[in-house]
Amino acid sequence: MQYTRKLGAYAAGLKYEDLPPEVIEQAKKITLHVIAVAIASMNVPTAQRTVDMVRQKGGTPEATVWGSDGLKVPVEEAGFANGTTADTLDWEDCTWTGHASAGVIPAAFALAEKLGSGGKAYLEAVVAAYEVYQRIAMSVQPDLSNYFGKGKGWGLVCWQIFASTVAAAKMLNLDGDGIAAAITKGAYLTPLTLGDTGLTDTYHVAHGVSARCGINSALLTEIGFEPYLDGLDGNSGFWRQICDRVDWSWLDRDLGSDYLIMQTLLKHWPVNVWIEAPLDGLDILRRRHGFEADDIEKIRVSPQLDIYTDKGMTRPYVFMQAQYSVPHCFAAYLDNPNPSENWFTQESREPVGRVAELSRLVEFFGPEMDRYEAFLIFMDRDFPETTVEVVLKDGRTVRETLKFPKGHPQNNFTFQEEREHFMYCAAPFIGAEKARKFVDAVEHLEECTDLRQLAQLLIR
Repeated sequence: MQYTRKLGAYAAGLKYEDLPPEVIEQAKKITLHVIAVAIASMNVPTAQRTVDMVRQKGGTPEATVWGSDGLKVPVEEAGFANGTTADTLDWEDCTWTGHASAGVIPAAFALAEKLGSGGKAYLEAVVAAYEVYQRIAMSVQPDLSNYFGKGKGWGLVCWQIFASTVAAAKMLNLDGDGIAAAITKGAYLTPLTLGDTGLTDTYHVAHGVSARCGINSALLTEIGFEPYLDGLDGNSGFWRQICDRVDWSWLDRDLGSDYLIMQTLLKHWPVNVWIEAPLDGLDILRRRHGFEADDIEKIRVSPQLDIYTDKGMTRPYVFMQAQYSVPHCFAAYLDNPNPSENWFTQESREPVGRVAELSRLVEFFGPEMDRYEAFLIFMDRDFPETTVEVVLKDGRTVRETLKFPKGHPQNNFTFQEEREHFMYCAAPFIGAEKARKFVDAVEHLEECTDLRQLAQLLIR
């Protein structure tokens, strides 16, 4: 079948000069967005423990841990640290299949720093990784009977490893067979997710583990570990590990002409993807009508997804559950409309207090929808329609219905908006001057001859 080799040849042959301008700009915007939210997570215990872990391990100083005090660690450990922090606030990207950027950007940037590579090579690696990752991920999507723990344990990080594997292999300048061999190693090293582990910060760490393992897959190939080039193919291919079926047509569908990196949703808020649109709706209404939290009688949201509520709980008891809760996220926003890790502190999750009180204003109406249905709509390059209705104490009822949250491909961020986002997230940690210089450099990334210069701007 040789799909693995075909994807390897495509990635190896991809050149900056062949990329459309909008694809290059998208890769730059993703770079800014993801590094910004990784740095913004530095006050969260998950991020702090991750940085402490790689610091204690030590090793050859090859790549920078973003937002640190200048810590440099082995390239695969930088991938682990930056991959974990990129996902910690759930604020990076979301494709139909997961958070590719938490693998692609840490791996490509770490290898570029280690090798002293230029901006063009880095951009090539980012695009190649997105195109290959997304096609592999789409080829192994299970049906409803096997979704979300009903069968073999579907989870975003089941295929996350291919994002970092291809990025690292491309940065190492492996040829087509070399990238195919790295993909095959990634197929054997992929983490698998089961059960409720996804409700804790283990889920965020799994993105870092995938980034580390992907980089190692490429490094093992580079140093000559025996290659096998067909890890995605046939009845013993990768799909057998995690899924009940495979769609072979996805592996080379419109390869080189339909750039799936353009279908990336860059998150407006540090919350689960299905809360992006409801929170946009509340934000639009508050700005348009000028009400404050104390003016609200109740808030109604439609539709109700299975992931929206704190089922069986009075309040979310872990960080990630809060990020998945419409009542909590709405309450945190009303308490402080400026998003940060403070939305999800232990204090905010207590059953008493201002956020708990505000969360009780939220209720649901209209149809119910499960995540599988929502993902199918997203995969069709659309998005579920959301309605937010605010009943005010003065008797007014205001309503907003929207489809595409800010950051969706059909409502994308401009580069200027990404500049502002980077400054908002990163400047408090690394300083405004470094943040501005980094954004300016990324805007003209193809002119950069050595990304080690940029890495020095990402530390305190």
